[in-house]
Amino acid sequence: MSMNDEKTKVEELKKQVLQFRQRRKWTGEDPKDIALSVVLEATELLEHFQWKTGDEVRKEARLYGPICDELADVLWWVLVMAESLHIDLAHAFEMKMRKNEEKYPEKIFASDASEAERWRHYYRIKAKYRGGHPLAEGENDK
Repeated sequence: MSMNDEKTKVEELKKQVLQFRQRRKWTGEDPKDIALSVVLEATELLEHFQWKTGDEVRKEARLYGPICDELADVLWWVLVMAESLHIDLAHAFEMKMRKNEEKYPEKIFASDASEAERWRHYYRIKAKYRGGHPLAEGENDK
């Protein structure tokens, strides 16, 4: 079996995980526990980046395999969650990208505005959706 991003469908990944789990009788977890597992695996991924810059990680070949493993573990639990809650991931992703297009307009973020102004726009958006953010306004905007 040889999979790659170009040819493998999300449904194939879901099926492979489901079959693996069924053969071991690993079924029926509570969605809360699945969500915790996503976070735990993401934390294991994060450990490979602790105390390193992105460039250091990219240059350290020994980290490639462990990072691949942890990304696969995160994906595993995302697939389990989607299966558990009957979520079509491709559709969910498509809908989220539509929301992101509205939430983060290209005209603002690809503009000639300064980096500081683009960050301010970003924090204003976060403030709008999350009920406030301390960096939504510049120092002189107060």
